[in-house]
Amino acid sequence: MRSDDRAVTGDRNYSEETTDMALTPTGPGLDREVCSRWRLTPGRVLGDRATGTWEATRDGAAFVVKYFDSARFPDWRYTLRVAAALRAQGWPTPEPVEEPLIGPGGAWVLFHRLPGRSVRPADGDKPAEERSRGRLLAEFHRAATATGIVDQRGGFSGPAELVADPGLDHWLRIHELARPDEGRILRACRDAALEWFTDNVIVDAPRSVIHGDFTPWNLLYDDGRLTGVVDFEATHYTFQVADFALSWRGYHDNVLRGYDEVRPLSDLEWQLVRPVFWAWLFIGVKDLLAAHYGCTDPVGPIPKLEWQIVHVRKHSDLLSEKAGAPRLPVHE
Repeated sequence: MRSDDRAVTGDRNYSEETTDMALTPTGPGLDREVCSRWRLTPGRVLGDRATGTWEATRDGAAFVVKYFDSARFPDWRYTLRVAAALRAQGWPTPEPVEEPLIGPGGAWVLFHRLPGRSVRPADGDKPAEERSRGRLLAEFHRAATATGIVDQRGGFSGPAELVADPGLDHWLRIHELARPDEGRILRACRDAALEWFTDNVIVDAPRSVIHGDFTPWNLLYDDGRLTGVVDFEATHYTFQVADFALSWRGYHDNVLRGYDEVRPLSDLEWQLVRPVFWAWLFIGVKDLLAAHYGCTDPVGPIPKLEWQIVHVRKHSDLLSEKAGAPRLPVHE
């Protein structure tokens, strides 16, 4: 879990990388020199970022180009290693085609384009999709454990360390002066997570590398068959239930039900889901607030942490049954 950012494969030897480049994204288009080096015809931007991931073609074949900004995505080689280890077990993950191109600010990586499309279920089909995705996530974690990867990704930390950061507490208190209602809820959330981890210093719950964004748009299917698990930008080593942060999102209970059908969660893990989820909501918050309030003459409007507030207020009947109702002033 990164403290300074909101969060593909390769079994090649990456020791012979190009390091004499000054390539950085300059806009929504794919860098011309990157296209020239790899003989690519650029396509559209993929995902919701202005820069970062593009489609491209070469000799009629489809590819995906990703730019890993060193500041936003530290230790990007870790993402390649995790996905490669999963691919070795049969999981369909994008495979690098060329050696990465390294610039002063980050790295460009060219991947084969995987077949299939993400599934966006209609409202009536969402419960079944969520349950199926929860079951798939449990299988994914089984494979993640089998990779044997237990080292932490550079730039990432555990949820307990994130909420214990005194810098986060400081800037939340400053923010509460500017936005009292929002700040009060967020501080209560942070304090509750910190209290849980303080009372449970040693948490004996399953850990492994996690995907970090196991959502419908990162799973590709072709005629009902899984053909791609993409976007490992948030992968790191932590509690397996941390993967619920963006797959469950505080209220998609069928994800939890499906997972529990394949790998039953222990009582401790049910208790752990909520504090880990709360910690996830603070990824990037300290730096966001510090960038505004830490300036002598702040520029722009006061940050609004609406995404965090919305998700703190999400209610889960299943988790309330398994772990008790949250004790936060979220409905006042």
